[in-house]
Amino acid sequence: MRPFEWRPVGEYDPKRLAEARNQLLSATQWLARVERSYAAPNGEVSLRWLDERNVISTHDLGSELGLELSVDDLKMQFTEAGAPSDHEIDVEERSPAHVEAWLLIELLHRGVDRERFSKDLPYDSVGLLNGDGVEFSPAEYERELRALDALMRNAAQAIRAAAPGEQGDALRVSPRDLRVQAAADGRVLGFSPGDDMIPEPFFFVAAAGEPNGAASPLAVLRASEIQESDAADRVTAFLRSGGQPTTH
Repeated sequence: MRPFEWRPVGEYDPKRLAEARNQLLSATQWLARVERSYAAPNGEVSLRWLDERNVISTHDLGSELGLELSVDDLKMQFTEAGAPSDHEIDVEERSPAHVEAWLLIELLHRGVDRERFSKDLPYDSVGLLNGDGVEFSPAEYERELRALDALMRNAAQAIRAAAPGEQGDALRVSPRDLRVQAAADGRVLGFSPGDDMIPEPFFFVAAAGEPNGAASPLAVLRASEIQESDAADRVTAFLRSGGQPTTH
């Protein structure tokens, strides 16, 4: 019996998926900057995956204020007491500089001290969209962003199925690489949409306690190795077993 219903991912071009991932990662940095400025000024920058709306979100920024990002279309909006606000931004044909201006205006409208906002990040963001000379284009990567959205939703369910009760109210999302992960029994169970070492999406088990959550995987299950007919069972078994061989 399947622990959950695997969301179909569909076919995608690996090169275009990498380009879409860069768009998503670039948009996520604005959540990371807000998180570091208001929720964790002296600590590690970490975001959350919220199951109820399947979005990447900051922690509480104060007065039950948050900022969230939809993976499939890169739309961004503030939340108040957990409820989405009416003033979202569609980043289509918007530059990072435009997103920054929107953020500052929205912070001002909510009475948040804009002087505390900083674009500094505790990791290298070279290669991501920046400034006023480039624009986001989620419509051009609609299929690939939907694939990433499906994979991240599946990953969240698989992690919860593999380690029920271990993650609290939300899974962690690392803004430096978009890993969705949770600690369980001395290990980190997670999913990556791809990185410099392994370009394609993959599930992983890693050692816990590494700085910035950037531990090298101890075991990897690539998305290309999974058949969607038994994906839910296989991924959950892989994560639950700590990456050890399992019988299917």
